[in-house]
Amino acid sequence: MAAAATITGLVPRAVIRDAATEGLNPAPLFALIGLDQHIDAASDQHVDVERYYALWDRIMSDLGDPGFPVRAAIASGIEDNEVFGFLAMSCQTLGEAFAKTARYRELYNIGARWEVEPDGATLRLLFYPWPGDMARSGVRAAVEYAVAHMFRTGNQLTGKSLQAIAVRFVHAAPARTTAHAELFGVTPVFAAQQNELIIDAGILGLPITSFNSKLRDYFEQQCMELAGRFKIDAPLAVRVQRELMTAMDGGEPSMDAISKRLGMSGRSLQRRLAEEDTRFDALLDDVRHEFAKRYLAKGNVSASEVAFLIGFQSPTAFFRAFKRWTGDTPGNYQRLASGS
Repeated sequence: MAAAATITGLVPRAVIRDAATEGLNPAPLFALIGLDQHIDAASDQHVDVERYYALWDRIMSDLGDPGFPVRAAIASGIEDNEVFGFLAMSCQTLGEAFAKTARYRELYNIGARWEVEPDGATLRLLFYPWPGDMARSGVRAAVEYAVAHMFRTGNQLTGKSLQAIAVRFVHAAPARTTAHAELFGVTPVFAAQQNELIIDAGILGLPITSFNSKLRDYFEQQCMELAGRFKIDAPLAVRVQRELMTAMDGGEPSMDAISKRLGMSGRSLQRRLAEEDTRFDALLDDVRHEFAKRYLAKGNVSASEVAFLIGFQSPTAFFRAFKRWTGDTPGNYQRLASGS
């Protein structure tokens, strides 16, 4: 079993609120996600992503409208994320907001992330979602909501109607994409190698209309304190996953190295992970899989170099593992991801 994947309870609350405006009864939706609709969620109260996917499964089944994830993203302002969102709203530029909130990403979610890849005059905003079956409607909807919400946030913070150069999703196209095209300004490409937004690089320099340096410093301190408490309380599997991700830059991802960084013996690490129904090898395999795809998609790192970066002793062992993960070879995956 992989490490816990979670999202702040503030997000499903916003999604349920928007589903209710379209006629759905919120009570069973709150019961499904495991939240009390009459008690406000704390910023650092998280729910398991499997429940979050189940929420999207139910909503998409009940509404039968493939445009709802995009409409919900438009309706959900960044202020719905409370202190995390307030930090972004008080930054000076869009680039600063992205950089500062990225430091406290774990307040928003664990297991998914955004990365910025400069590409000449453009930027690739790559979204790596939580683990899930892309054939499942709830998983597809959650990914579309995340990408649409990121884009909508840029519009909200800058007060401008931004336009994407390109939008790509890994999953198959929904029945209708009218809402997607209206938000992004382009029709997304589906069945792609990456979930990504391609935007003009100058967008990150755009000023934020609600900039306030004193509020920015205040909310950053609040985020820092919340994140500190959150790290201490996080399951061991999540802490191991974080350390492994840090090591995926040519570092040492062995169990001995990770256990020392966590201040315990390898035997204690194994025992405590077993109590959380997972294993070190499974966590390492998951992180290697994710980072292998990330490095290969960049297009400027060879498969042999990727093998070294993620801790394989030989390219051959990496090639076998990549085939097991994806059913494809590293070279072919890289060619498809780069469009060459």
